[in-house]
Amino acid sequence: MGEKSNFPEIWGLGLGIFLGLYALFLYQITPREAVLDTHSGFESPLLALEMSETPKQVQDIIGLPDTIEYFHLTNEYRTLHYFDFGFILCYMAFLTYTGHYAGRKVRTIFLKIFMGMILVLVVGGFADLIENILILNLLDAKGPEEMTASLEYLKSTSQLKWFCLFAYAVVVSVYFWLYESGWILKTSAFFLASGFFIQLFSIFRTNLLEISFPMFLIGLSLAWLHYGFSLAFGSSSKKT
Repeated sequence: MGEKSNFPEIWGLGLGIFLGLYALFLYQITPREAVLDTHSGFESPLLALEMSETPKQVQDIIGLPDTIEYFHLTNEYRTLHYFDFGFILCYMAFLTYTGHYAGRKVRTIFLKIFMGMILVLVVGGFADLIENILILNLLDAKGPEEMTASLEYLKSTSQLKWFCLFAYAVVVSVYFWLYESGWILKTSAFFLASGFFIQLFSIFRTNLLEISFPMFLIGLSLAWLHYGFSLAFGSSSKKT
């Protein structure tokens, strides 16, 4: 008889598939264009909205109140961010699974660091939650004056979210590079670490997020490919 599949890897495989489908759904309902223009060199109106600092930057993306464009876009962004609340829980669960499973082979070294990084991940998820609330407040604002309070904190909250997520991922990438020999996880480590350092420069040039975020996704996808498919169904899969 063949070896039984390892339950943690099967669970991680299913979680990764669900997360991927959830992300694809969010992508499909995300507005693709701004009413007038995006700021700071952004191509993505969503990332531009997250990094907005002035009412004009927001209105260039979603339009002016009492217009057809404003009505449709605010409804689309509102729906997107309502669903994003659930997505926050999903990606936090997936990142926790990836980091925990990776650290099981070197408990005395990596798991101690991992437990501290869980706090960083929680801060990132909480910042994402606050970001969603601030954006929903912007969408409900009747004019520039009502946007000011949310805009005061929106960009810094978004930057905190991205920093925490990338910081968590780069710690996992260090484990991949030092303790794993397979090319999949080595490549994952390269993308995760590269995305982290590019993200650091996005503090000064925010549109670099459009480069770092895809690298983050590629790195996580490769990690999922290894811990999901390779270990769940590989003939040499064993519990550690």
